[in-house]
Amino acid sequence: MGFHETADIPDVYAGRGREALGVPRSLLRDAVFLRLLDRILRGDYRRGQRLRLDALASDMRVSRTPVREALVPLEALQLVSVQRYVGVVITQWSLEQMKERIRLGCTMLAEPPANAGATTDRFDPAWIRDCSTEAGAFVELTAWLLRRTGASVSADLLASQRPVLDMFYTDDIAMANGIDAVVDRRQRLLLVERAQDAAAADDLVECTRLVRALGEALIALPDRFRVAASA
Repeated sequence: MGFHETADIPDVYAGRGREALGVPRSLLRDAVFLRLLDRILRGDYRRGQRLRLDALASDMRVSRTPVREALVPLEALQLVSVQRYVGVVITQWSLEQMKERIRLGCTMLAEPPANAGATTDRFDPAWIRDCSTEAGAFVELTAWLLRRTGASVSADLLASQRPVLDMFYTDDIAMANGIDAVVDRRQRLLLVERAQDAAAADDLVECTRLVRALGEALIALPDRFRVAASA
């Protein structure tokens, strides 16, 4: 199996509104969200840097509205802080926080809920095909396992982290943060493939074991390979 590369967002948003662009506002918001996420994770915006909403809109060549809408999920992901009279502040996020997001998923799998409410939904391989990296696959598989065991709230919480994790572990952004994501990828892809097979067979025990091993491999990446000397 293979993941498609995260596509660059085209520079076609030169208008000042939805009508001029011919793009639904929701799609424009999503495009702005992905571009801001890319720049934050890549380090184009320094941690702690303050940015004005007008400046971001001008930089993105869009109106303030899609930028304001895109900041909502970025703030929920704790990558920006929107402060009145100050503007947008890029948070002091760290590599350890990215690892903690994956570690949280592993912990959730290790502590299945005691309550009922498990679903019987079959795993859909299309969820994995939409991912750009093994980290995205980890989120999708873990969220499905959690829903199957009745932890829908935990599943939703983890699923909300997919955009940031899936983008962070792409080759160029990982490298910008001192991580060589290419090395040992074959092993991680094999874990994803085997976990999918286990999910297709509805073998929750084996799927959980493989997904946790995938999470541990992702967490170990910065320690096993090249880590940036400083954030």
